[in-house]
Amino acid sequence: MQHTSRALLRTANITKRAAASLRLAPSTCRPSLKVPAWHLKTCRAPMSHLSWRARSVSVDAPDADVATEAIVGPAWNNSDAYGSLNCEELTADLVEVERLVGELQTLCATLDVTACDTADVEVLVKVSKINQEAGILLGNVAVYANCELSVNGKSQEAKQTLAQTRSLSSKLSQAVQPHSMVLRLAPEALVQQYLEQVPEEAFAVEHARRLKDLTLSLEEENLVTALGVDGHSAWGQLYNSISAALSCDVDGEKMGVAKAAGMLSNPDRSKRLAAWKAIQAAWRGQEEAAAGILNALAGWRLELNRRRGAKAGREVHYLDGALHQNRMSRATLDAMMQAITEAKGLGQRCLKLQAAANGMTSLHPADLMAPPPVLASGDATKGPLRLPFDSAIKVIADAVNTVGPSVGTFVQDASDRKWIEGTEGDSKMPGAYCTKFPKLREPRVYLSSYTGSYQHVSTLAHELGHAFHNHVMRDMPLPETRYPMNLAETASIFFETVVGDQLLSLAATPQERMQYGWYDAESAVAFLLNIPARFDFECALYEARSAGRSLTPEELSEMMSAAWEGRYGETLEEMDPMFWATKLHFHLTGIEFYNFPYSFGYLFALGVYAKQEEMGEAFHDAYVALLRDTGRMTAEEVVQKHLGTDIEDVEFWRGSIRIIEAKIDAFEAALKESGVQL
Repeated sequence: MQHTSRALLRTANITKRAAASLRLAPSTCRPSLKVPAWHLKTCRAPMSHLSWRARSVSVDAPDADVATEAIVGPAWNNSDAYGSLNCEELTADLVEVERLVGELQTLCATLDVTACDTADVEVLVKVSKINQEAGILLGNVAVYANCELSVNGKSQEAKQTLAQTRSLSSKLSQAVQPHSMVLRLAPEALVQQYLEQVPEEAFAVEHARRLKDLTLSLEEENLVTALGVDGHSAWGQLYNSISAALSCDVDGEKMGVAKAAGMLSNPDRSKRLAAWKAIQAAWRGQEEAAAGILNALAGWRLELNRRRGAKAGREVHYLDGALHQNRMSRATLDAMMQAITEAKGLGQRCLKLQAAANGMTSLHPADLMAPPPVLASGDATKGPLRLPFDSAIKVIADAVNTVGPSVGTFVQDASDRKWIEGTEGDSKMPGAYCTKFPKLREPRVYLSSYTGSYQHVSTLAHELGHAFHNHVMRDMPLPETRYPMNLAETASIFFETVVGDQLLSLAATPQERMQYGWYDAESAVAFLLNIPARFDFECALYEARSAGRSLTPEELSEMMSAAWEGRYGETLEEMDPMFWATKLHFHLTGIEFYNFPYSFGYLFALGVYAKQEEMGEAFHDAYVALLRDTGRMTAEEVVQKHLGTDIEDVEFWRGSIRIIEAKIDAFEAALKESGVQL
């Protein structure tokens, strides 16, 4: 994944920060295109600055009049990719993809998947090279069109171009299906002959071969791919269409759910409550459609698993696909979830502290993204941190320079080369993400807006972390740069953490330390309670669908309330029963269980960050080496090699939990110093 620090909790599901960010702002990823995975955007995930140590850094303070001036972000420049959506180069690339697909169809027609041991290795290698060439061209067009659509969500031209890339991607996948099947099913000796000529594909091929017994016939595999465009994937498109057109009434004002979701971080609680209730009401009007989408998506996946399992003569669990996508074992997932469940009380403690800071005994779901309050001991005339864009870039660059000068230089270069989009616009897509142009091997960072707030500075750092991850892999063979969602958050959360440390070092009063600690608490709630609640709900959904039940909106709401109560306990005034409908992540078609990888990334990044102080100057090279291995190893292998730790052991995850606990202790201390009665 591949995001919004505060997005994961957002009820609006059309944002994409990532991630959720799980600091939980408006971020959620739109379903990815059916194009090569290495070019897709990485969305903001649920994160926060995750820092616990402060180091001083020289930062230019903003001018005194900044607080009264509008702060805006820059416009990106993608002209290096294409001049426009109708330019000759873009059209030529699509035409070339069509030609390459035809060439691949001819070559793959010579491959007999029923006699894989007779395959011509030279043909296999040629198909691989042509497929990669087509993927680069198709990915480049898709990224450009998506960038255009992000800035102008009403662009019909961008929508049409993306539809064209989806269609071509389906054709490309079907054309190379014989090649994929031969590599998955062929004798080991033949595969090794192939890998001698394309060693960069070794991990991808071996990883795919782990599921070779689940491979259907060529006709069936192509049918699944073809039907997916207007079948499985279409359900996700339907959800997007509904959410984009959905309107809600907030205290008499009509607005889209995305705008209403933005009010969930408003300092005025009455406005937050009005927005939350309006979003709930709007989705209740679409609950039958949303329930139909969830039932269909789960049913499609379960039926496909059943048929693959019948072919293999073994059961395929509903978690198997997500675990394979994230290149991690069930033992690792179980160990992580055990540690998270043990830490449920820590997450609930965060909510109680936040409630106390607001003079309440418990919070409402509408309060989960609320900003920190201005306490009686604070200076009400001093507003929250607001940094002009250039100042934010300097803060981030100076902060990551503590890792190594080249890291800070990259941040400044990304700004200077206009790789970052942060302008204001009524037609912009909400959220934030990082993507890259495969032809240029250059990243791009998208922010729906930049106003200089703490959240926006943190989100900018998060996305620049993703961009740096792509940057350090720019000289690697493309097959080795395709890292999974759980490892995708390593660099992004790391950047966010380092920058959070620097901002914390600027805090001069307990009130300011409380404000920064607030986001640590918010992240802990997101990753220790909210994400696990999503996981619990989705498991319950698949268990019910596996038993043949088609769930009604009422049943889904009951399941969601139970999942929330199981994690949040009595810390909330009420649960969020419609979260299954309001949260986009449940309706994504390209990724299954779009939840636990975020908690993995959050906890793993804490473990990596803890190594910086321990390793000193040697950390930079070790950190870059770790990032470069994320596309060619399993999660277990990456951690064992670079941290010397077994992540199938629950103690690894408990170590990260202890770091979170120390941060919450500091938050509580700041509250007490600020005069909050606990």
